[in-house]
Amino acid sequence: MQHKSEQYSKIKHRIALINIFLAPLLLWILLAAGVPAYFKNISKLIPGNNYANLIIFYIFIGMLCYIINLPMGFYSGFILERRFSLSNQTLRDWALMEAKKNLIVFIISAPLVVTLYAFLKLYPATWWLWTAFLWFSVSIILAKFAPVIIVPLFYKYSPIKDALLNNRLNQLVSRVGFNSIGVYELNMSKDTKKANAALLGLGKQKRIVLCDTLISSFNHDEIESVMAHELGHHKMNHMWKLIISGGIFTFITFFFTNIIFLKLHNFFGYIMLYDYESLVLIYFIVSVFNLALIPAANALSRRLEKDADEFSLKATHNTSAFISAMKKLSEQNLADVNPGRFYELMLYDHPPIGRRIAFAESFKQNNQNNSK
Repeated sequence: MQHKSEQYSKIKHRIALINIFLAPLLLWILLAAGVPAYFKNISKLIPGNNYANLIIFYIFIGMLCYIINLPMGFYSGFILERRFSLSNQTLRDWALMEAKKNLIVFIISAPLVVTLYAFLKLYPATWWLWTAFLWFSVSIILAKFAPVIIVPLFYKYSPIKDALLNNRLNQLVSRVGFNSIGVYELNMSKDTKKANAALLGLGKQKRIVLCDTLISSFNHDEIESVMAHELGHHKMNHMWKLIISGGIFTFITFFFTNIIFLKLHNFFGYIMLYDYESLVLIYFIVSVFNLALIPAANALSRRLEKDADEFSLKATHNTSAFISAMKKLSEQNLADVNPGRFYELMLYDHPPIGRRIAFAESFKQNNQNNSK
């Protein structure tokens, strides 16, 4: 099993790294080859105003990028998962999910592209500030409403079917200081054998989701440990911390993007600041900054996950169940227990499972020493 997880993780890690670096590289190649200008000329042939033509231009660019990325996405998301017996999807299921994802991405991103163009045209000196504020606002809206609007397009929520487990989780919720919080089972087994849990949403839409793959494979002690971890995120307002830190990153990114954009705009010889090609240039610069910020964003997320682990250990007083749950997650998901440091910095928003187990063992030892 360990050899199998190492083999699977090795392939997934390499593909993930390629995808991270491919995004800015691909955009740069398109810019250097003059592809945006070519697509702009085609889109202008279709009757309509600048904004309608911009949508057509965006569809061309988006379709080209998707087609280039499709072979690797298909291998990673379908072939590899089936090769390691982690997927329950048929080819039709995978294709349908991809179609849904792309449609949702288009519905969300197309208005952002149009408003970016409008900001460049109407506010050439402060476009970056308006864009950063809009993107930050959209991130809050998505965090709040995605669980009730987007998630149900892919999976179904249902109450916890196991009455004893449901009662135990409700007691845990009350014990850690919540009057009520939505706890749901999600039917992810239709697509995958992997186990997972998550805290989703903000405010009244906030809910804890336990995948049916986790509920069917873990015992009640282990599930309670996982649940306590998610409650820790809720208790310590981790969702808001991530949103605010993401907002700070967004404003910093667009501030420096504006400076570099003005220099590269002249380098490429673009005439108007708000030309269609300018949008691709901006997305290229943003993708480079996002790449540079990945280690910092992951480090913050790993810190919050560690705090949630500590909350779980204190809330349940069951270190053995926590360690057992981590080991099962590793086995069921074929996770690399101890990845290389570079992979951890670039790809892991959770501490590697080996570190989480070591932290739990250290926590248990400290408690024993303090009780003497």
